[in-house]
Amino acid sequence: MRYIIVFVIVMVASFGGYLATYLGAFKGVEISEAQQGPFKTLYIEHVGPYHKVNKVIEKVEKFMASKGTICQRTFGEYLDDPRQVEEARLRSRVGCLIESMPTDVPENMKEGVIPANHYVVAVFTGSPGIGPLKVYPRVEEYLQQKGLAKTATAIEIYEIHSITEKSAMTTTYLFPVQPK
Repeated sequence: MRYIIVFVIVMVASFGGYLATYLGAFKGVEISEAQQGPFKTLYIEHVGPYHKVNKVIEKVEKFMASKGTICQRTFGEYLDDPRQVEEARLRSRVGCLIESMPTDVPENMKEGVIPANHYVVAVFTGSPGIGPLKVYPRVEEYLQQKGLAKTATAIEIYEIHSITEKSAMTTTYLFPVQPK
């Protein structure tokens, strides 16, 4: 019986270690400041849990594919702080960064612009699913060290580098700040 318990503990620990490695829990976060934008966007407004925006992004990607354009970079603009707003009321804009507006856009999709701004930029090559746990605390620490304050909401830009290898992905986090 003792061997079975030890075996189960070892298997759970091994799986946990594998999962953490696969998601990028041990990868670093590169933080800098840069002028970025403007970015043209095609997006859908979403209300609800932030972890459920992927299906909404896929709708925009599917529409763009029907127009013969692949979304190289998708994005999420997260308008509310999940620590202060009930999960069911969280607002976001999610979709694709575009070069030009396609024709015959469905009513639920909107064109927008993420303005040029001075941003604190965090780059993470792990899963966007653990980004809030890994990236946001490091950025908050950076902002405090530099004496900076965010001037608007966080923007996440997702870029898949390889369709066959889903783990080949970079998420760039943009936090608008007032330059010194």
